[in-house]
Amino acid sequence: MKAAIIKKPGVINVEEVAKPSPNKGEVLLKVEACALCGTDQRVLKGEKNVDVPIVGHEIVGIVEEIGNGVENVKIGDRYAIQTVIGCGECAYCKESRENLCLNGFTAIGYQYNGGFAEYMVMPEVAVKQGCLIPISSKMTAEAGTLLEPLSCCVNGMRSIPLEEMEHVVIFGGGIIGVLNGLVAKARGTKKVTIMDVSQERLELHQKLGLPFDNFVNSGKIDPVEWVKEYTNGCGVDAVVVAASVKQLVPPALQMLAVNGHLSIFAGMPKSNPVEQIDLNIIHYRELHVHGANSSVHRDYIEARNYIESGKINADALVTHKFSLEDFNKAVKVQGNPAEGAMKVVICPAPF
Repeated sequence: MKAAIIKKPGVINVEEVAKPSPNKGEVLLKVEACALCGTDQRVLKGEKNVDVPIVGHEIVGIVEEIGNGVENVKIGDRYAIQTVIGCGECAYCKESRENLCLNGFTAIGYQYNGGFAEYMVMPEVAVKQGCLIPISSKMTAEAGTLLEPLSCCVNGMRSIPLEEMEHVVIFGGGIIGVLNGLVAKARGTKKVTIMDVSQERLELHQKLGLPFDNFVNSGKIDPVEWVKEYTNGCGVDAVVVAASVKQLVPPALQMLAVNGHLSIFAGMPKSNPVEQIDLNIIHYRELHVHGANSSVHRDYIEARNYIESGKINADALVTHKFSLEDFNKAVKVQGNPAEGAMKVVICPAPF
């Protein structure tokens, strides 16, 4: 089979490798599609370490072969893949919250070979955990790759009462910011504002027909002042920091109304994640601060339902599609803002 193999940081070759076979408890998938994400870019550049030569975790595949002992899975079944695999023993794993695994979760595309290949094996521990997420034959493979990032946004928004909210601001206009905004809209938030420093990105949102109410260039307009003016000094109900820029957190707090919610969705640079904030803003305004760390089965099911019901149009977010042979070209397109990419998908089979 063909696969995109990391030879060394920055060098990825598409080459022939042995097609894997499923051992006991494992499932072999023929990969329909696997999307690129920002974390993949960091891995491919050598900025983030993984344990395998084949990455990719936003995956849709069809069951090709089943190992001994696998139940309730049939050849020809179609699945999206849950990335996170817990230890199965700690208190959080027993509550099906493997993203908070006290022993540290493992993941497809990080500790197990991922989806930038014609075939991949789902390990026994993942099959047992329920990491095969059934999807309808009506869902395109490209849309199915959005389940993983969308599920993360579902998880990050879970503790925020979006149904009751008038106005939510999203810092960051990449795919994660967009998906957070779409979850807010799907759950009933009346107004969603996207803020980003890239005018090209904001114009892409409008070109794609994304259902947001305001597109604000926060590189040219002070976001705090904009919110004050737009809300007559009241502030917005929630702010989501969906960009790995720690300097966005203090202004995000200032933009919130009393009883508002701040979601720090994006992880900050581990080399320097500390930023000074005014804790009295949280104290006196009775604000709520939330973190977000990957996702679990319930989040994938909810994400799937948003797409299958039409509440979120995932296909509209897929701006580029490449063959596996053009993997390196796809990486360049995704990493170049001038290319106008929102979601880039690799399809190993001919299309």
